[in-house]
Amino acid sequence: MGWFYREVRWGYFAVRDVVEPLSEMKIGREGVEITVDLPGVTRENLMINASEDAILVEAVSLVGGARVKYKKLIKMPFPIDPERVKARLTHGILHIVAPPKEVGFRRVPVE
Repeated sequence: MGWFYREVRWGYFAVRDVVEPLSEMKIGREGVEITVDLPGVTRENLMINASEDAILVEAVSLVGGARVKYKKLIKMPFPIDPERVKARLTHGILHIVAPPKEVGFRRVPVE
């Protein structure tokens, strides 16, 4: 069943698959700075999961009366600290700051 059949049968905006939102990544002083365009998304409909090597953004919104699902997997250029990732949503723009994982040494006792 092709896209034309689905859109004609159910209406143009009624059936939508997952949409990958536009995003931009910069490496700054505080780590990786990511901007994701999520029109119509509220904080209640947004879920962000972070690991050391990627950030997953999932959201649901209503655009033009149609339900749209957003999903984006963003790979990190270096390991980040998932516990210190910060996110802010303002007017449909998601700003994420992911600081790098701190590399440290620990003393190893000799037996």
